[in-house]
Amino acid sequence: MTGKKTTEIVSEVVELLTPIESEERIRVIQASLTLLGETFPVGPARAADGGGGQVAAEHDEGEISTLPARGRAWMRQYGVSLEEIQQVFLLENGHADVIAGEIPGKNKREKTYSAYVLTGLAKLLSTGTPTFDDKSARALCVSSGCYDQSNHSVIIKDRGNEFTGTKDAWSLTAPGLKRAATLVKEMSHS
Repeated sequence: MTGKKTTEIVSEVVELLTPIESEERIRVIQASLTLLGETFPVGPARAADGGGGQVAAEHDEGEISTLPARGRAWMRQYGVSLEEIQQVFLLENGHADVIAGEIPGKNKREKTYSAYVLTGLAKLLSTGTPTFDDKSARALCVSSGCYDQSNHSVIIKDRGNEFTGTKDAWSLTAPGLKRAATLVKEMSHS
């Protein structure tokens, strides 16, 4: 033990990590824990898997290791398992495609919002960025039967706070990423 308080150590670590990008921070923390003989994730992050280490096991093997770091971080943050993801998306060749038969929502408006959020999540799982184009989201609306040609523009105009941007480049917001987790859990357990 160094005699330093935990808060002092955390402050020093945060100071060291602040100038680098998020993905690099994760790599630094993972490498440090590996050198210390620890398993990643540790502590509260394990609560998402009931403490049994399933998230860590999935992280180390199979398809989850091919997902971008930000996609894996989203899964850990919201406690979404690879099995749940695979019930909603086909993960293949670096792409995530929505394969769910039914898009959640009480009406076409809600289903359209869900389709846009799922399209953003597919991009996050494919590229590491939740930015997507309108054409892709609209195609999901059409294929899932929620596209309302006469009202689509009005529906998207009143979209709320789950995604932002323009038709050229929409991006999921923090509330959108949270809703994406809720959608995946709902769709995978129905």
